[in-house]
Parts: sequence; structure tokens; C-alpha cells
Amino acid sequence: MTVLLRSRSLMRGVFQTTKKNALIAGTTGAAIASGCIIITHSTSVATLSEWDDYDADCDNDSNDDRELASSNKHQQRSFVIDDTTELEHQRRIEIAKIQHGVIYNERSGVQTILESLTHTERLLLSDDHMPLRHYRAEKGNITEAIRKLKCTLQWRTAFGVEDIKHCFDTTTAAAVTTTTTNNDEREYHRKHLAKLISRENETGKIYVRGYDKLGRAILYLTPGRENTFDENSNMINLVYQLERAIECTKRKSGRSKIVIVIGYQGFKLSTAPSISTTRHTLTILQNHYPERMHRVYICDPPFMFRSFWNIIHHFVDATTLEKIGFCSGEEGRKLLERDFDVHTTEVQAGGVGNIRNFDYEEYLFTTPFDYTFDEK
Repeated sequence: MTVLLRSRSLMRGVFQTTKKNALIAGTTGAAIASGCIIITHSTSVATLSEWDDYDADCDNDSNDDRELASSNKHQQRSFVIDDTTELEHQRRIEIAKIQHGVIYNERSGVQTILESLTHTERLLLSDDHMPLRHYRAEKGNITEAIRKLKCTLQWRTAFGVEDIKHCFDTTTAAAVTTTTTNNDEREYHRKHLAKLISRENETGKIYVRGYDKLGRAILYLTPGRENTFDENSNMINLVYQLERAIECTKRKSGRSKIVIVIGYQGFKLSTAPSISTTRHTLTILQNHYPERMHRVYICDPPFMFRSFWNIIHHFVDATTLEKIGFCSGEEGRKLLERDFDVHTTEVQAGGVGNIRNFDYEEYLFTTPFDYTFDEK
């Protein structure tokens, strides 16, 4: 697959596969035939109303355009919005030059990464933009991007990410790739995962609900609702929720990043996650989901949290640290009001509306995987 990248956006870049937009970008018919991805940009910030307007325009495209757009098995829409910013892009260019001694070039970088993968590894990619995210995360360091991508592909297989994603979906049992050797074992494994995740979700300590103002799914983490203290079970639940938030964002707005809200209602030192669990969580987020997190909001952390933070912040890489915002007092309220519709968020995220209590059975068993809880 040829990947044509022009990443100079201000919070908006559009991966498109229609002939009309390829012509706008100045690409040739040969490039279209090869299944290239075009990124075009606007100087404005994309809103959900603009997204809906574009959907209406796409309905008027030719049948050939729609067939071409749907030919990519990983994309349900004709484009995805690139959430990178001009500042982030310029910083990557500088780091690549100063620290790695290379020229930052996303097009050639992605091509090199793809060429380094075996046929089997390519089939394991979660989506077509996975190599790009790793290239960006490593600031143009091709060697590290390839190494970490391959490690992530191995981890996804060993950890059974596809089984975790689909353990509540009986219609995809035959299509899911697993490490089990027969259908009976696969079905037993999936039922076990569903039971485990159900138990982890009973208190609503981590789940997906609503979106920020640009359509990124909100993943709520509430340590005060911890109910199991089992590290492996917590990690399985974390991966399920991350994958679900990503799918919700993709369906809702076409973006690729999510936001995380960490609230401290009912928090006690007795319910605080262990250092091992915290490090494991950070490892998964930083190593296996690069460029997936737009921002983390830590809301009204109690005084006792400072001691905990003084320990764990050493395990947080610099890029992640820049995305963490502590929200308390008037300034915190303004930040939350700026980024969220507070009439739809939980109280711990500045919510002022009368929202429903979380129902884990509804969320897991009757709500589609790419919908958040209580989404209309």
C-alpha cells in the first residue's frame, strides 16, 4: 500500500480515498489505483457538525468512489481525522534532527516500516495507520519504531487482544484470531474473558462514556471504585476499555485518539492501585498504544495522592507527562468546561447534569462495542 502523507495540520487532517479528493491533493490515477491514503488539511478545527456535513457530501459521491473507500478492510468510513498538531509535528522534526540525526519524513518512514514487516506481521496490524503512530511516537527513529511495533504485534497476539475485544460478541467467534487450537477451547476462553471483564466492571471503575467536544471518547478511571485488586484481570479490563474507546471515537468522529478522565471520588489509600499495577498500566499505554491518548485529566486529586504521584511520575515518559492536566479549583473547572459538555459528563469531570448511574450489564451485553454507555 502506498501512503501519501502531508501532515501539517492544526488539529485537523483527513485521510481520504476518494478520487475527487485525490485530485485536489494532486495525486495521479495510478496512486489511486494502488489504494493510497491521502491526507488533506484545513486551518479550522473540525467539529461534529462539519463531520455530519461531510457525511452528507460523501453520500453524493459516485459509486466508484464509495466502493474504493470501502475496499479498505480496516476503515468503516472514507476518512479518519489526523489529531496531530502543527506544534507536535515541528517538535518531531526537531527531535529527529537533533537527537537521531535524521530527516523526519512520515511518507518514507512508514514505507520503511512496512517493508520491514513480514506478511504475517502485516496481517496482525490493528489498522493501516499503526506504523505511522509508532513512527511519530519515536520521533523519526526508524530502528526503534520498527522494534516497538514488532513488540506490540507480538504482545497483542500473546495477550489475546482480539479475543478480549470480541468476547461479548458471539457473531464473530469464527473470525477472531486466537492462540487456542480448537473451537471448544476458543469458546471456553472467550466465556472466561467475558466473565472476568464483567466482574471487573461491576463498580464502574473504568468504562467509556460520552465524548469531548471534538468527538473523542472519554475513558473514565475511578480508583476509588476498585473491587478486585487482581493485576492481570485489571490489565485485561484496561485493554478491553482502551479498544472500545478507540472504536467509539472512530465511529463517532473519525479521530484516532481518546481522552482519559481520572477521578478520585471515594479514593482511599486502601483502594489505590499497587505500584506494579500502575507501572503495568503505563507500559501498556505508552508502549502498545502510542499516539492514542490526546489528553489525561486528573480531577480533584486528594492530598494523599501527592505521595503516590511523586513515586509513579518517574515511570511516565516526557511525551505522556505533557498530556496530563491536573484539574482542581476554578482553573480546573474552566479547562473541563472548555473541552467537555459538562451536562453529559460525570460529576468528577465537572458534570452538572442529571445523568444515569452506570449499568455494567447494559454496557457490556446490550450496547454495541463501538458505542459508549448511555449513548443515544
